[in-house]
Amino acid sequence: MSGADFIVGLLTIVTGLAICDMIVSLHGLLINRHHVKWDWLAPVSAAFVVLAIINTWRMTYVAFQDAERGPAIWVFLLILVQNVGLYLAARTALPDKVALGEPFDLADYYDFIDRYLWSALLTAYAAYIFLSILGLITSGRLLYESLFIQVLIGFPLILALVIWPTRKLHRLLVPLLFGWICIRALPGTLLIA
Repeated sequence: MSGADFIVGLLTIVTGLAICDMIVSLHGLLINRHHVKWDWLAPVSAAFVVLAIINTWRMTYVAFQDAERGPAIWVFLLILVQNVGLYLAARTALPDKVALGEPFDLADYYDFIDRYLWSALLTAYAAYIFLSILGLITSGRLLYESLFIQVLIGFPLILALVIWPTRKLHRLLVPLLFGWICIRALPGTLLIA
């Protein structure tokens, strides 16, 4: 096992915990499904976060594939910032507590967390863009051009969701972002560059 394998392992634990949290939150909603006033924005946002995490796993694998040593600590910290942003978005996308038998309005929940959720994702995207541009400057090439383009296109849309938390805009941009990540991510393979 190389040193890079340990780095990938740590980052996978962070984002793996995020997905576990989302599963627990989904369980709380489903077990109390008769008392939940459903709204599609939160689940679609959560699905977007899951695909963003999977894309990050892929990018991390590609970045460290065949690496004998890891990056400089400051580069690793930026990669960790990206993963923490994804973790925070995952923790927020679905509610932590849904009391059994108590009414719960998913639209109200989304309206309460929307800026935080998309700000966390914006942080992850910004860290990735910064690292990609830095890699381009230092090595003369983008490590994973397709993902970089996807993130560059998504960044201004996510920024708009942070700046303008109007439901009308979110109903337009969230499905657009979800569709875009589905088109870009789902046809790809997970561990092959």
